[in-house]
Amino acid sequence: MLDQFEVRREGRLHPLLYRLALYGLALARFWEGPGLTGPTRGRAFEEALYDACARTGLPLRERAGSRTLRGAATASGFGHESDAVFAAADLTVHVELKHLSHPVAKTDLMVFNQKGLDFLLGGDPQLRRRPLYRMFVSGTPLSDDARRFALVWGIVAIEPNRLPLPVLHWLAGSTMPPPRGLRIPPERIWQRVPALVAPLQDRLRRMAVCVTAGEEVVTRGRIEDALVALQDGDGALMWRALEAEDPLWLERVWADLAALRLAA
Repeated sequence: MLDQFEVRREGRLHPLLYRLALYGLALARFWEGPGLTGPTRGRAFEEALYDACARTGLPLRERAGSRTLRGAATASGFGHESDAVFAAADLTVHVELKHLSHPVAKTDLMVFNQKGLDFLLGGDPQLRRRPLYRMFVSGTPLSDDARRFALVWGIVAIEPNRLPLPVLHWLAGSTMPPPRGLRIPPERIWQRVPALVAPLQDRLRRMAVCVTAGEEVVTRGRIEDALVALQDGDGALMWRALEAEDPLWLERVWADLAALRLAA
């Protein structure tokens, strides 16, 4: 991860979530695919992730062309394609990758979310008993509606110019000195992010309570707080603090993933 900082142990997210969020950010920000357009560009973006997994040892279980999720079929019988599935002993991460010529719309997130629901409702015990996290990695920004939808469903949204929530969580619990002007104290960031980065099973349990008790899955105030105060505001301050520590911090991550050599 960000090796120059130590991070507290209690309340950590799963290590795979931190690694995937950081690597996804580097991929979204620096992969270019010059001269490629349309589906060819999207496939090349996927291949860049697969190559990075081969170099770093990330537990990639399934890639584009797969019609299962950790070997599980869907409830509907429809063969949804998975861009990437990461399988650890104690969790599953379902990843969607997009590199469009325009901002990602809410409908793209809705389709991805429905895939996860269809797989989970298929009843496979191996998939059901492990937390199922989702990540949406985009080489272009998401629309505000797409960002809100992702938060409601616990999907980690990764864009080129915003620190993903797992990375913000890591930094909030680390020994990095908090930058001046933070709107949300690091302790509150550490406590809040896990509720926003949630496995699909937790969201479904929460929804059952919402239907009977008339509550919200995530309050609208909490969503706006996460988007505006946390990612737009405090996230930008933390990014600048990282650059003050090492102007090439993210370029170094990308160099490791892409087997590049940085100029001295």
